[in-house]
Amino acid sequence: MPIYLQWLDEPSEQDRTDLDKLYADAPVQWLSEAGHTKGADWAITKQKQGELVALGRFNDRIVCGACLEWQADSAPLSHLYEVKQLCVRAITRERGVAKQLLVRLCQWANETQASLYVRDDTGDLACLYELGFVQYLQGWRYTPL
Repeated sequence: MPIYLQWLDEPSEQDRTDLDKLYADAPVQWLSEAGHTKGADWAITKQKQGELVALGRFNDRIVCGACLEWQADSAPLSHLYEVKQLCVRAITRERGVAKQLLVRLCQWANETQASLYVRDDTGDLACLYELGFVQYLQGWRYTPL
């Protein structure tokens, strides 16, 4: 199930429907803490707050997404963007979609010379090592090639 990376900009009606379906499968506190009931509104608010919203598309439909939060106080050789709130539609889970989105984000990081950071509070993300991430603080950092 190959996906391609796209950034949330001006969502079409179909995109809004896809975002609502995507974030219906997200932890309920993501939307409720932000005061939203629809996934599209939540994602658009994230984008308006300055976060990059990465979308994974398959057959022109949104099947996964993640927020990238710019770290303004980033030290040299540290991360510039923290990858947060990675979500995959329940119907497409177990097909490697999240991994593919992370691969596309690493490609983007190489092209833009941006570093990425993924927090790992549970210690379950050692699989990021195979994508070129290294352990850093309480998570994993990807430094562009």
